[in-house]
Amino acid sequence: MDEQNIKETQQGQNENELQARLDACQIACDEWKDKYIHVSADLQNYKRRVEKDQASWIARAQSDLLMPLLTIVDDFDRALSEHHNRERTAELDQWLKGFELIGKELYKFLHAVGVTEIKETIYFDPNLHEAIVQVESDKHNSGDIVDVVQKGFMLKDQVLRAAKVTVAK
Repeated sequence: MDEQNIKETQQGQNENELQARLDACQIACDEWKDKYIHVSADLQNYKRRVEKDQASWIARAQSDLLMPLLTIVDDFDRALSEHHNRERTAELDQWLKGFELIGKELYKFLHAVGVTEIKETIYFDPNLHEAIVQVESDKHNSGDIVDVVQKGFMLKDQVLRAAKVTVAK
């Protein structure tokens, strides 16, 4: 073999070796690209899950804080309604005005944190109401709410406390 053939053969071998190395690098690059896409998707899923968990924790903390306050609001409303039924005196009227202002502030606070009263008190909805008693009623259709025993409240778009109601048979 002459020198020219040897160089061409070596050059062909070098090109084949370079092509094999280039193919191996391309395969490795594709593998790393796939790994990057998977890790990136996992990170996005993790971020979404953490945001959802944080929202759930916040809602649970708000609920845990507000539920005892609703009992106080119930007691406050009962006390006010009871005193409205008593004989009125100037002193009692002054007390009632003061307590009514406090009650307004309580409801204002609840509204500010996203708590609203469940207003639907005509038709029974198991998502909003808890039926505690069924009663006979000529004035109501079957399944209608006869009386609200305890107010229900929503926290934003979730039921914080279902309204306790009596329902017509």
